[in-house]
Amino acid sequence: MKEKRKIKKMGELGVFAVLVIIFVIMSFASPVFLKTSNLINIVRQTVEIGIMAIGMTFLIIAGELDLSIGSLFATTAMFGGYLFKNETVPATLVFFLVLIGGIVLGCVNGLLVTRVGIPSFIVTLGTMKIYRSFAYAIGGGQSIGQFPESATNSWVWALGAKINGIPVQIFVMIGLFIIAHILLKKTTYGYQVYATGGNARAAHLSGINVKNVKLIAFAIMGFLCATAALVSTAYLGTVTTTSGAGREMDAIAAVILGGAALSGGRGTILGTFLGAIIMATVKNGMVLLSVPVFWQDGFIGVVVILAVLVDLFFHKNDSER
Repeated sequence: MKEKRKIKKMGELGVFAVLVIIFVIMSFASPVFLKTSNLINIVRQTVEIGIMAIGMTFLIIAGELDLSIGSLFATTAMFGGYLFKNETVPATLVFFLVLIGGIVLGCVNGLLVTRVGIPSFIVTLGTMKIYRSFAYAIGGGQSIGQFPESATNSWVWALGAKINGIPVQIFVMIGLFIIAHILLKKTTYGYQVYATGGNARAAHLSGINVKNVKLIAFAIMGFLCATAALVSTAYLGTVTTTSGAGREMDAIAAVILGGAALSGGRGTILGTFLGAIIMATVKNGMVLLSVPVFWQDGFIGVVVILAVLVDLFFHKNDSER
């Protein structure tokens, strides 16, 4: 156990070291990079991806995957936008309805995987298309914006406000990361998630309800997608049918960069947080250096592949000892 903890700590230190190196390189490459406003902007750009990456961490550790989160994000955002437009529905009620909607859609994925037995890759590949269609249908193919005062004057819209120049949503994201860390490291459910991803059969034989563990992980994923959608709506003041496109790859990349294994059983919330920050930092740096847009995603892809190769190398050495 002590050896495993050492490996986890070394993994997190390695991710942090990569982040420091990127910061050093960018500080020399761009005089604007270390300005307070830019650093705040980097963390703000981490928010939506970071929140969804928390849910993806639970799923990947449990040995599953969700490719529908970008579309789930869009559906809950459009659903919320539609309800916020309706002045007869209180903003607080809209807030909870959106969260419930996210949980329901997450559970649909989870039930198809755990009860029907369809692989999560196939299920979420299908629901990615279905949920995106829902987003288009809710808005009639149009963006939703110019919300009434009943919405913009509510406490929900405070999610898009700032405190001393720092966006409130940053505090929301950090709070969610702390809660997720406690849930994963300090609770029975967290232990069950690791056990399920490490060896599902052994976990089942030890009395763990593997199906329920995975179903809850999908529900958490849906809840966090809806949370990210609400935060984004309050901050931007508009919702588009294409919102969330590509976020599933960003979330997976953040989790993998953070040291999680796609095979399951390994990963940490702290690692995911660092991975999400690395993603945002690299993207911010490429914009500051005027890297053409068509190269940016490719570069992120290279970074992810290199991170996986390095992770495989070190863990292969660990297993051979």
